[in-house]
Amino acid sequence: ASVGRSGGSPAKLWRGMTPSAGDAEVPVPPPPDPAANGRWRLCVKGFRRGGAGCPCCGDDWVGTAPPPQRPRAAVAVPAGSGAGGLGGENGSGNGASPRRADMSSEAPCPMPQAPVPEAPQSMSERGGEGQSASSVPKVGAFFDSHCHLEEVLQTIRRHAVAPSLNKHVHELSGEELRCWRALGWVKGPGEVFNGDDDAAGSADEFVNPTWEKLWNELTPQETEAAVGLGYDEAAWNKNVWLLPRSTSWQDLGDELRRRLTMLGESPKTWAKWNGGVSVTGVAVDLNDLRSWHALYPREQEAAACLGFTPATWNNEECADIADCISNMFGGTDFEGCITQGCDAESLDGAKRLALCHPKVFVSFGCHPKAAWSYDDALEQKLMQCIKACGSKMLAWGEFGLDYSHPHFGRVAGNRRRQREVFARQLDLAIPLGYPLVVHSRAADRDTLRVLRRKVPRDWKMHIHSFRGSIQFMEAMIEEFPNAYIGLPGIVTMADPDAQELCRRCPLEKLLLETDSPYLPLMGHTYSHPGLIPEVIRKVAELKAVPEREVAAMMRRNVRAVYGI
Repeated sequence: ASVGRSGGSPAKLWRGMTPSAGDAEVPVPPPPDPAANGRWRLCVKGFRRGGAGCPCCGDDWVGTAPPPQRPRAAVAVPAGSGAGGLGGENGSGNGASPRRADMSSEAPCPMPQAPVPEAPQSMSERGGEGQSASSVPKVGAFFDSHCHLEEVLQTIRRHAVAPSLNKHVHELSGEELRCWRALGWVKGPGEVFNGDDDAAGSADEFVNPTWEKLWNELTPQETEAAVGLGYDEAAWNKNVWLLPRSTSWQDLGDELRRRLTMLGESPKTWAKWNGGVSVTGVAVDLNDLRSWHALYPREQEAAACLGFTPATWNNEECADIADCISNMFGGTDFEGCITQGCDAESLDGAKRLALCHPKVFVSFGCHPKAAWSYDDALEQKLMQCIKACGSKMLAWGEFGLDYSHPHFGRVAGNRRRQREVFARQLDLAIPLGYPLVVHSRAADRDTLRVLRRKVPRDWKMHIHSFRGSIQFMEAMIEEFPNAYIGLPGIVTMADPDAQELCRRCPLEKLLLETDSPYLPLMGHTYSHPGLIPEVIRKVAELKAVPEREVAAMMRRNVRAVYGI
């Protein structure tokens, strides 16, 4: 669809194909010099190595010709193309793809290869809200090294049965807005829609259809106004909010009002954009933790009107994992994820998911926030789950220390209990030989002390969703050569700490993860494992390296830590 909108030639999207007669000839760079020992070289799978040989393609390959490759499955190649599919990292047209079956010497695990169906209708087709695999850029094979898959599937199910959850406040219909208010999800003084039937029935009058257009559908005048407001094509199509918040129409200023008027805005539509308020902004809170039976009858009626049932409201239903992998997670490019069983409530769900699909793996442990519940019974249940999952159990965790709570994080007894449970689990994990998935929040010093005392120097570790200091990161990498730093999707947000960490951490020491559905990604209502390619794109941008090089290195790092 994007090719049709941009008017470009589809053939140009296939790297390594023979150009048509009307296309300008693209020069092909010469192969790297195998004798240049002091320079980086890029093999066809994207690994940078100096000197002779390549750890993934074999020591006998020196860059003059690609090694033999297995054919890529389920890729249709147009007739007349000079190559067998997508080209390698240098566009050599050899059809290589950094898939697990191609990059590992082990026999690949059989994976379903069904064609990817269309995304569910409950997902918006707009770039800002689209959660389908088609909205994620292709970067090759990828793997989510840390997620909470049961909660992800529950979230997907909730958004499927209640499509209004995929909308911004300004996109709600009058009926949906009335239900949100009844549930207490939207609150604020001076609202335009106050539940009155006449006002709610005329909600369309307050909607500016210009914002529903794609960038290429704007008129020249609208495009000029959008550019003046700071928008480009990507920001516009992703519904990125670049306008003032909690500001009345009268307070916007003449120039800003002029540009907004060119885009079809008016005082009424602007009030609706600001969540139905005239001066002050509304509070929107969808983190409703009440059970269905705790809702008042009026609230139950509103929830049912939005599409909820008691089971979906209570997170007792999950989306189908096979459908999600095909529709949302990237299909064949998605090579797997590691879900977490980290408290008494999540152990059984994580075990069930790991055993039901070949692309789902698991790690078990006790989260530091659940340290108060750790006892002999929970430890026995952990060991039972580990035994039941067999080879699908890849690591111990997540576990560690978390002092981030504004109250309990300061309580000495809580900190002491967390350290005791952390050390007790290390005494179990090390003899069993499992890599460690360490959770550390506002506890850099204590985490490092425990690891120094309990963990061998060469042990494999994943410091997941790293939020510590640069000094902590450098100490971990220096003192534990097999420690890797987990970088979540918040690097795509306006988070200077996460982006500085990305720039400072060596690429060969990074692991990418979503920690979904808890940590966000820019432009999405919720996160899921299929959004790893967007994290790859951001890392490539921050480090100024090719996207496929980042993807290949991340896949290699997952194999180095977890063996898959």
